[in-house]
Amino acid sequence: MGRSGGPLSRRRLLAASATLVAAAPLAGPPLAGPSIGWRASAQVDGDRIELRTPVGPPGFYVYLPFEVPAGVNRIDGRIIDKGGATVGLGLFDQRGPQHQSPGFRGVFGGELAEFSVAADRASRSFIPGTIEPGTWTVFVPVFQPAPNPTAELVIEIVLHRGDQPPALSFAAVDLVVRDTAGWYRGDLHCHTPESSDAWGSGTAMTPAQWAQECRRVGLDFASMTDHNAVSQNLWLPRDMATADDEVLLIGGEEMTNWFHGHATVTGLEPGEWLDWRSRPAGVPLQDHEARITEFVATAREMGVFTSAAHPLGPGVGLPWTFILEGQADPAAIPDGLEVWTGDLQPDDQASIAIWETLLLQGRRVVANGGSDLHGTVNATQPAAAGTPTTVVWAEMLSVEGIVAGLKAGRCFITRAPNGGEVYLTATGPGGQRTFTGGTIVGAPTDTVEVQALVRRGSLLADAAAVALVLIVNGVPALTQPIAGQEATVSLTVPVGAGGYVRAELQAEPELVPDNPTGSRMGTEVITNPIWFTVDGEPLAGDGVEEEAPPPESTPRRLRGHQALLDPGVAR
Repeated sequence: MGRSGGPLSRRRLLAASATLVAAAPLAGPPLAGPSIGWRASAQVDGDRIELRTPVGPPGFYVYLPFEVPAGVNRIDGRIIDKGGATVGLGLFDQRGPQHQSPGFRGVFGGELAEFSVAADRASRSFIPGTIEPGTWTVFVPVFQPAPNPTAELVIEIVLHRGDQPPALSFAAVDLVVRDTAGWYRGDLHCHTPESSDAWGSGTAMTPAQWAQECRRVGLDFASMTDHNAVSQNLWLPRDMATADDEVLLIGGEEMTNWFHGHATVTGLEPGEWLDWRSRPAGVPLQDHEARITEFVATAREMGVFTSAAHPLGPGVGLPWTFILEGQADPAAIPDGLEVWTGDLQPDDQASIAIWETLLLQGRRVVANGGSDLHGTVNATQPAAAGTPTTVVWAEMLSVEGIVAGLKAGRCFITRAPNGGEVYLTATGPGGQRTFTGGTIVGAPTDTVEVQALVRRGSLLADAAAVALVLIVNGVPALTQPIAGQEATVSLTVPVGAGGYVRAELQAEPELVPDNPTGSRMGTEVITNPIWFTVDGEPLAGDGVEEEAPPPESTPRRLRGHQALLDPGVAR
């Protein structure tokens, strides 16, 4: 498959439509918006309600309340007129539209224009549930302004009456796919048709299809990270069964702040969601909005793993504009940074540099990656699930195990499910031993013996030039060519003032001059660090030993997929 085509990623979608989303300013006085004196009107005709309001400026949310009487068992909504603006459409129930409200029922972007919710069913991107009487609220994110500044936004609501059917219930995904510890491969950024832009591609995979595709290419898990949607998480145990329960599907969300950046969320239970309505410091908050510290705090209370997605991605609305806040305040930093999205490209390299800056500040931010796959293009081209793959050490293949491994930084990123591998271990004073994500404690004069077990991976031919780079506190300390398919590289590092060591496996880049989004940089593997901490005194043989887990000679998920491995590659 040529690099000019291929599966649809967020990067490719946004390259063609970056102008559809206008960013709110990063500083300055409050703008006149729907929450500042704008008046909406509601015209009621029986069980039909027409909501009208000025469209308003881009970068804001329009909130339109309406009353639902007793006896209603279904609510339909649609955009009748938007005056040429580009907008989305969402809904809160009678519990209100306040930040992180339990009444969130769903939202989509500019690709769709109508919804329906009932106790036992809901349309794409929305959550079923009992229709209770009270004040419900339609909300509309405004992406692109109307050509006519006086244009009106018109929403039609239709209330259906009748007996309330039993509400659906959803089981938590507490299945243990494999109850043994190991290195598990997964994709942390996956879209289904519940993301309206992925639906618009026409070739987005459902969660069940993701499970089947993961099994085909050799992935152990996938996180269902749709844009501000959590409806994809409701039936994951059923969807996992389509791959004989051998693949773990993890409930997730891509917290899509359409104006200030995105973050992947891994580990949500059915019905849980995380609010995306945040503004960077210096930008006035509107109704129902909060600072990014509240998002991070709520995520940590829920026990999920969050990561700033494509933090320096091209296109309006993609870059994570909360980076400066994170450098100043650890409470504003998510657990991780998605430094590798799809094929590694220049914006990813810039994200790696930002991550390195955070590491040098002592911020233990976890590097991870994901495909951000929105569509497979057509049935004859294989999906790029697992491009890249995040390989996680977990006590078991379960939601709890994978989330714990990610939060601890026990992971590395590789270009594909059968790509290169680098397993870092370290031995320090007092018999201490640890591996990727761990810590060695010592005095400044102590040394640490670092070892890297390198496997080139089936994507790298024997003749390809491949080198391991060991990086100590942001500076390459050793570059070692790897001639065979497997090698062990050692380095002695002083504890000094503390810091870290991490590794990269580098090969030749593939550049397409007339198609930058089809190019690929030369990085094959990025590991998270092993940390060094100064305790002021050398350890006298009383260090705690942490056994480094041995990698499997052939990853479990790949044993049944030897056809994916290049002939002659010893594993």
